Amino acid sequence: MLELRDIFRLSQIEPLVEQLVTDGPGLTVVAGLDVRPEAGFPLPGRCLPSGRSAVFRILMREILVAHPEMQVSFVADRKDAVRLPRALRRRVQLHVVPPSGSHAETIAHVAERHPDLMVIDRLSVESAPAALEVAGRGVRVLSQLDSVFWGAAVARHLLDLGVGEAELRGLTWILTVQRLATLCPKCRRPAAPDPALLSALRHSCPDSDDLLETATWFQATGCRHCRHTGREGEITALDIYRTGREVPDPLQQSSILPLETYLLGLAARGFLPLEDVIQVEANQLRQIYWLLSASEHALVETRRDLTRRELELEAANRVLQQRTEALVSLEGIGQALITSAGLDELAAQLCRNARDLCKANRSILYFLHREEGMAEVLAECGWDPSVIHQPLEAAAVFEGTGTEPTGFDRWPPGVPRHPTDVTAIALRAGLRVPLVAQGELVGLMIVHTSQKPRFTPGDVALLQTFANQAAVAIQRAGLVEALQEKIAQLEAAQAELLQKERMEREMELARQVQQSVLPHIFPRIPGYDFAAHSEPARWVGGDFYDVIPLENDRFALVVGDVSDKGMPAALYMTQTHGLLRAEAHRGGSPCTVLQNVHRLLQELGRSGMFVTVFFGIVDQAARRLTYARAGHNRPLLLRDGQVLTLGGDGTVIGFPDMESLYLSEEQIDLNAGDILVLYTDGLIDTLAPDGQPFELERLVSSLNAHSRLSLAELCMATFADVAAYQESAEQFDDMTMLIVGVL
Repeated sequence: MLELRDIFRLSQIEPLVEQLVTDGPGLTVVAGLDVRPEAGFPLPGRCLPSGRSAVFRILMREILVAHPEMQVSFVADRKDAVRLPRALRRRVQLHVVPPSGSHAETIAHVAERHPDLMVIDRLSVESAPAALEVAGRGVRVLSQLDSVFWGAAVARHLLDLGVGEAELRGLTWILTVQRLATLCPKCRRPAAPDPALLSALRHSCPDSDDLLETATWFQATGCRHCRHTGREGEITALDIYRTGREVPDPLQQSSILPLETYLLGLAARGFLPLEDVIQVEANQLRQIYWLLSASEHALVETRRDLTRRELELEAANRVLQQRTEALVSLEGIGQALITSAGLDELAAQLCRNARDLCKANRSILYFLHREEGMAEVLAECGWDPSVIHQPLEAAAVFEGTGTEPTGFDRWPPGVPRHPTDVTAIALRAGLRVPLVAQGELVGLMIVHTSQKPRFTPGDVALLQTFANQAAVAIQRAGLVEALQEKIAQLEAAQAELLQKERMEREMELARQVQQSVLPHIFPRIPGYDFAAHSEPARWVGGDFYDVIPLENDRFALVVGDVSDKGMPAALYMTQTHGLLRAEAHRGGSPCTVLQNVHRLLQELGRSGMFVTVFFGIVDQAARRLTYARAGHNRPLLLRDGQVLTLGGDGTVIGFPDMESLYLSEEQIDLNAGDILVLYTDGLIDTLAPDGQPFELERLVSSLNAHSRLSLAELCMATFADVAAYQESAEQFDDMTMLIVGVL
């Protein structure tokens, strides 16, 4: 697990951090500028996020570890603000600020309970005065602040947030964090510094004369490795400011470890050029400029988006008004149809209304005489009036007519065409609308337009509704609203069903693709046998395993666990698995492979996820396992009726703010009959219905109980024990096990 000492590179920082962790009442602030680039306006590569949030979480965790009895009250805007290991999370009580409440009220309410430590997720105009008021009353408070300043300037920033100078007496620590791009180790070379630069540094860092005279300084000219930028990787720098009630003027207090001194120490170790030390304020101003530019760009884009949305809303409002007018007209039409006396009057009104509803030019209505097998033209608008009451063959009129409107680009049946008629040239689109009542075809309406190339879906739906009304008016009144409601319900249910089926098909396909990445048939390796099983918590998961044959009679063992679940974890898992296979074939020790994959994951992008990995290489002839654990669970070895826990330490790979890994490389000789068990924490973290985890002891007992079974049976029996313990409780994490038997 990442600690503060893993982040900070100077030895003099450790006693200060230890004092900070074990200190008493007062406000401790972790400050830093977390760059948030706006979409469409990327910031330059040197504008790095400070990593403040990560340091804040690690500091809170180390305070809890240093004080085992400490109880914490956490004030935040959201429920997922607390990010701690499960054992420490039980000592934290979360207080979410209600939407109708304020930070000050919530902080004051929490302070009445006298917590050992109050953690405030973020200092703002609302929360900063209340936080310092509580700290001044003897409560230990920890918070973080998004700030471009460091040292006493952060205290002045608190004044800008509405804090009074008297309330600053409650401030004790300010830990300011920055991230800087480091010199490329490939093209880094010793370089004599400019005397003027040394003179400026002696003025800004008066206590560092000896270091300035004796240290070796570096520059980087650029190479292919760093893309000719001279920079490769990142490093954390900080400023530590200590004050308190005994300090007469906190605003004039100097940092006990100034940022410039820390940067000078990093430069002396070859991480930075001296120019970065003297230009720290200029670089910070440059970041502020880019942030302001990004904000301005975002405001312009937001303004454009609002204008575009306003135009879309106006257009939608016009369409809505037209539809509303059409629906009002449709209701009036329905009433008029019900009161119509004769069939001729009804048909003439139907043609006029159909033409007006969809802004057509011409319409014609046919009535079906089913018994005679004939069709009759009941009414027309825009055609020849002489065709009214003309009898036609029903087959010629209704051929191909279904129950839904369809396009119709032909001349209406029964309408004569004259040599001088230009109507055919003017007509651009047509629609045939059947009149159906109670499942029976009673007539047909055809409309044509010369104003638009086609009828819109809205026109079609409107005409269909009108046709339903017309058919019901011919046979029976009052059925229109029920038909419309049922049609709408059926369409919605069908759309929902199709959406659900499509989603299930896509998720099943994703599951099949992911499962195809994991080996189901292991390579045949003399003297060794393998078995594995994996159960994702969702359709897809973030666990993976593999057995990779290598050159020189060796093979690699891999088990990994992505920090997230679901589709994002599955994609990250596939990426990590592919990188591990590629690096394994390139050769190198387990530590080298994991370091390379860690670097590649960081180069591929900041996903916010990380991976725990066990990676080992087995020498087949010597039966020797060499392995490294990147934050993964310790392997178990079944030997002579006992279950041994193997050692090794290491940090996770892919963590965004971690430049390099700490890994120990271990070796163990394997004996005939040994069984090596690799697994992910989903197995031991499985919860019973009462909320109790399965834990490592039960896993060891299960393996002991089934150790005489074959490897495949041992694997399935262990998962069966976990399932029996889980009963009906929900599975929250992916579970994976890889077993290696030595023959």
